Amino acid sequence: MRHIEIPLLRESAAFAARLIEAASRFGDAKYQFHRRVNWSHRYDETFYERESDFFRSAPDAYLAGNQHTAPQLVDVFVQKLRPKQVVTVLMKVAAHWIFHVLGSFSGRPSRMSGVHIYRKCYVDDIELVFDPEEIGVVRAVYPFPISVRRQFRYLRFLREKGYRFKLAGYHYSPRDLVSFLARRDVRSLQQLESRAQVRHAYQVVALGIKTIQLSDEFDIGSLDFARTLARFPVRVINSAHGVGKYFPVHAYQEFHVVTERQAQYYHAVRPCCYTLRTLNDKAAKAGAELRQGNMSGSHGQTINFVFLSQVFDGVGEVIASNEAGAVARLNAEFAGLPEVRLLYRPHPNKHQSLAPEGFELLLHLEEVNGHSGTVFASFFSTCQIDPSFKGCKVLLRGELIYPAIAFDNSETIVDLDGLVDMITRFLKPQQTNMPLGLDGL
Repeated sequence: MRHIEIPLLRESAAFAARLIEAASRFGDAKYQFHRRVNWSHRYDETFYERESDFFRSAPDAYLAGNQHTAPQLVDVFVQKLRPKQVVTVLMKVAAHWIFHVLGSFSGRPSRMSGVHIYRKCYVDDIELVFDPEEIGVVRAVYPFPISVRRQFRYLRFLREKGYRFKLAGYHYSPRDLVSFLARRDVRSLQQLESRAQVRHAYQVVALGIKTIQLSDEFDIGSLDFARTLARFPVRVINSAHGVGKYFPVHAYQEFHVVTERQAQYYHAVRPCCYTLRTLNDKAAKAGAELRQGNMSGSHGQTINFVFLSQVFDGVGEVIASNEAGAVARLNAEFAGLPEVRLLYRPHPNKHQSLAPEGFELLLHLEEVNGHSGTVFASFFSTCQIDPSFKGCKVLLRGELIYPAIAFDNSETIVDLDGLVDMITRFLKPQQTNMPLGLDGL
């Protein structure tokens, strides 16, 4: 039977704990054991298929850690890669070689005067997780193949703002690349990646950097990069770029998380200080005030309902089908009502988007942001903690989508019926005295 990708399952603390337990049975040396966990997380689909079956049979029990069947893991390193995966690796290596060469002209120690912070970047989301105005920062921009346009926009933004930046990339060894092409297995790919990351860590340290700022928990090579940096007197800070959780094992000295769920999920190979990121306090306060019934100055005003899409090229069918069902239901319930304006915000990695039936396309947040009556809804979007989104925020639970895996208990989480009921009750306040958004908590 073909298995579908269940959103957030790989990000659950239960999944990570069972993966680590299964990987420990191979008897690897410490470093290789840590690598095995992360590389199995990405490439061992057999483990995922078993775990997804357990989850679908009893989701609540699984997430509570009450799955009594022992986890099983194959040796991921002997697994062969498909031709498409090999091509993807070649494209990644080529992109990094190009960025590495171009960046070498501006990244020499003699040209880094006054710089003591190395900020590893890809696109604009890095500006949300570290102080944009911090002094002594050089932004090192690495390839971002998911959306080349988005990266070009970010580079243009850096030039317009006058921020100091350079291109950067990993110097993959030609010899390791030849070995990978000859074997085409996960072991040779891991060696190609790990050795490039270790080499790159030495190159960054050679710049005289004192602090390295990352948002790299999604990078499978980040474990080797951070672990190598730990040998030197440099401060390594990783700040989660969203609510997503990626490879379970890391080597960061400091990890700024945006939810308590993230701290519960990750496993550090060295002592790590986890702190909840505080840059979003203002937005969180505004959202809390609106959620307590101040969404509109008075009942009867227009609701600006913004559906935040999480669909883009390559996204799983579960998300796409849940979104299609949600927008169709909202269209059926509220389209044409003068009191409700249905808006659709495309995912930033979606190149071209059309609004669903009954919705208007929202391209500029300023139209509704911070206005009375603005509601943002998504399945598990980072907008829930993003300071640029100001309004009432609601998370939507769907078929095989459990936002509670990613978000803490303080967030408003409802199913589609509950969301429709919330909006309906706001439009007809005389039928209930309950404030908007407080049921279902």
